[in-house]
Order: sequence, then C-alpha cells, then structure tokens
Amino acid sequence: MNLSPQEKEKFWTALLSAYRDYDALKMMVAFKLGENLEEFAGRGKLQTVVFNLIDSAENRGKLEYLILGAYEGNPNNRDLRKFYETVFRKFKQRAILDSNTVQPRDFGPDIDWHETTDEIELEKFFKKQPDWYDVGFLQRILEQAKSVCRVELPNLSNNQIITATGVFLDTRYILTNYHVINHNANDKLETNAKNVKISFGCFSLKDGQETAPRSFRLNSQKPIIASSPVEVLDYVLLQIEDDFPQNFDSEDTIIKPAPCSHIALSESDGINILQHPNGESMKLSITCDGITGIYPNSGLVQYINKTSVGSSGSPCFNENGELVALHHAQRCKSFGTIREGILWSAIYKDLARKSICIK
Repeated sequence: MNLSPQEKEKFWTALLSAYRDYDALKMMVAFKLGENLEEFAGRGKLQTVVFNLIDSAENRGKLEYLILGAYEGNPNNRDLRKFYETVFRKFKQRAILDSNTVQPRDFGPDIDWHETTDEIELEKFFKKQPDWYDVGFLQRILEQAKSVCRVELPNLSNNQIITATGVFLDTRYILTNYHVINHNANDKLETNAKNVKISFGCFSLKDGQETAPRSFRLNSQKPIIASSPVEVLDYVLLQIEDDFPQNFDSEDTIIKPAPCSHIALSESDGINILQHPNGESMKLSITCDGITGIYPNSGLVQYINKTSVGSSGSPCFNENGELVALHHAQRCKSFGTIREGILWSAIYKDLARKSICIK
C-alpha cells in the first residue's frame, strides 16, 4: 500500500492529533505493530518521529498495519477517524488480500458468512505473518504439489474451456467440486465427466512458460465414483483412466496421492491452498491464521486465503501437508472477499456412508 504525498501529510497530522506524546505513540507501535519505536523511527521531536514512523512503515510494507493499529488505538480521535473514512477506506474497496490491479470475481455457490462484516474486525484475523517460513514446512507443502492437478473441460454452451483444480487421492481418484463438472443447470454429469482432462505438473519455468504436464482422461466406463450436490457437500470423486500409472514410490515422480488428515481442524491452524487460478500454472496461498470459522455440522470451513476463478476444487492443506478441506467458493461482499471450503472430514464420512474407502 502506498499513499500520495498529500495523503501522507494527512496521516501525519492525524497521528500527531491522536498521539500527542512520545510514550503514547511508543505504546501504540509496540502493541499494534510489535515494534520498538526508537529502533523503528528514532527519537527527537515528535513531528520528526511521526514522519519517520510513516516512512519506515511504508518501506517495510507495514503502512496498512500502522493505519489500522493507530485507528484501533484511538478510534474516537476526529482527525484519525476522518483520515480513515475519507482516505484509507478507498483502499478497502478492493478485496482483503487481493491485488490492487485485479478485481476479484465471484465463483462457486453463494456463501453464508458466519463471521464479522466489519473491516477492522476482518483485519484482526490477520495477525502478523512470520518474518520467515520454516523450510521443512515449505517442503511438506510443496511435496503435495505432486497431488494437485488442473481440471479442464469444454463448456458446451459457449465453446469455451472451463478450468478448475483437483487433488489426487488413493491410487486412481481425483476429488474436485460438483459445480465444476455440473457447470450449467442443464448439464449431464456423466457426459461432462467424459470430456474432462486432468493434467499434473503444471509449473512455471524461468522464462515464464509452463512445463509440459502429464495429462490423462477419466475412466470411459465409470468416470464418476461418488458425488454430493452443490447444496450439500459440493464434491465429485472421479476415476482416472486405466492407463494411469500405478507406481508412486519413486522419489522423483511428479504424481503422488495426497495424505489426508483425520484430525479435526481448529481455528488456530494455518491453511494453505495449492491451486490453478484462472487456469494458470500452479500457485500457493499461505496463511498462518486465515481461518475465520469451522462448522462441522454443515461440513464447512471459512477463510480469507487468496483464490480466484479456476481455484474451485483446490486442496487445502494444514502445516503438516495433509488434506483438510476442498476449496469451493469465493464471494465479493461490501466488507471484503470471503472464501469457503468443504471439510475433508465431512467428505470422508459421506464417502464411508457410500461404502467408499479412501486410504
């Protein structure tokens, strides 16, 4: 986030109005940014310290946190409230966590958001992200990229290609969303499934091009093993063609089934989504605390990870690299963009009721 020189001056004036001595400013910076004011902005005249504070926060990518923290620390200050309402909120017209240049689009079924709709409260879900990520954690997550595939099928109503994401389970199954295969109300699930193409290993190269993926079709006799409609659990379990490789023991293979978690997800867990947004090469969205609510009775989890069209059916992994949910929807609301997934535990139980066991 960047402010114009005029906006910086308004923020500078508002901070001086809201925090009129060094100690008050020091406490706000410590509580809201987790920083030492003297190390962050130096000492001296308060006007100079506040100027340095804004400059340092901008250079370190913490300007948005500073604005939110200052407002939270003194929401009744007239100058600070005016700055927030007239300057800062225009940055909030875009979705939380989305880029400044790409307008988020709705996809998947509608979402019944269970949590707060206040912008300041939504921001509180984003605690300070770590200054670094553990390499072991990254290795566990990236290892699961071998289980993620791009799903493509023709939209027979407009001759365009529908793209989504899926995850490989057991020895020959692909899990994705029901609404991906049943894209239009008049579609026949079995007919659409026979036109699906599954591609593994869709990664970007240094020159921006994409690696040559390994692509497969679904089983011609029985492409669909099980499903649950959009209004229930919004999943479909697909069966890959008979020529699909059966040996996944090699360490250098690009295709491996995803491990699944059978431990209940908690709101303190991180959630990490491997996906093919807009049909592009695979991307990873990481949040340490992006979960906003877990609803076992309805089989849903809600979060604010970044996703896009084409992310439907993306696997959500925990810190151990285990499948915990299947992403299925995004909605742009007045207060930001919200996302929702189907709990793997709910899908697993539904499959078990249908006498289907996933190892």
